Amino acid sequence: MPFRAPNVHQFTPGTQLRHYKGGLYTVVGTCLIEATLKPGVLYKPMQGDSQDITWMRPMAEFQDQVATPEGMVQRFVLVAPPGSSRSDAASE
Repeated sequence: MPFRAPNVHQFTPGTQLRHYKGGLYTVVGTCLIEATLKPGVLYKPMQGDSQDITWMRPMAEFQDQVATPEGMVQRFVLVAPPGSSRSDAASE
């Protein structure tokens, strides 16, 4: 399955994303950032020792590209839509 950049409709709870550095994350939901009133995305890591921590990032950053030594890449890409199993996403 080719990687695709997420869009705002792909931030439903359960969506699985891969960060450009390799980490896998599950979307918990969306939120409104109190200080800016801009939309945010709540997400949790699927691996490591901080799986119980919920993170928040402004939605615009989810759609950003970042510079890497290999060139510009999407910050997050869609791995699996909601309802897919964790093992399916990890095998890609």
